[in-house]
Amino acid sequence: MGKFRKSDDLLYWRFFLILYLTGFAVGIVFTNLAWEYRPGDLDALTVFSLQEGVRIRGSGYLWYLTRKRCGSLLLPALLGFTVLGSYAVIAGLLWVGFLGGVLAAVVVLQLGLGGLVLLGAASVPQVLVYVPAGFFFLTVVYRMSERSRLEGAAGRGKYREYLLACTAGMALIFCGVLAECYVNPYILHAVLGG
Repeated sequence: MGKFRKSDDLLYWRFFLILYLTGFAVGIVFTNLAWEYRPGDLDALTVFSLQEGVRIRGSGYLWYLTRKRCGSLLLPALLGFTVLGSYAVIAGLLWVGFLGGVLAAVVVLQLGLGGLVLLGAASVPQVLVYVPAGFFFLTVVYRMSERSRLEGAAGRGKYREYLLACTAGMALIFCGVLAECYVNPYILHAVLGG
């Protein structure tokens, strides 16, 4: 049964990756088409308010990142109890992919290919935790939502298991927050040569 479940997870993860990459491609195309119509120069690091965290010091930065990263998971977790959970996962992956594509395109258009090095440095090591933890969390939400849709009230009997899995997913995301808060600044400092 363990092998079946792992292969089942891989099917979900492939589906999630396709959704993310679709949104990513649309974000790149959108940015390239809209680039000449921008009102002025955009600072690549402020496109999605990434600089807000720079002004926050100490444990305030940890709290800020926790609210931003883990707080955004509460709505999908709640929607996982309903048939809307699967739609929320799909829409969320397309949206996050779109934003990632826009960010990558803006960085390349403004800073050239060297901007990809900066983007990579800004993403490591937390992305190594966020991606598998996020896929795990989204798989849990998607499965519970499917169970609600296909089995009706009979499929809703696994609330405790669902809440435990959601909590585990959020705990893993919090590990990524810790990496982003306490490890990533040193990597950025080294890359920026400061």
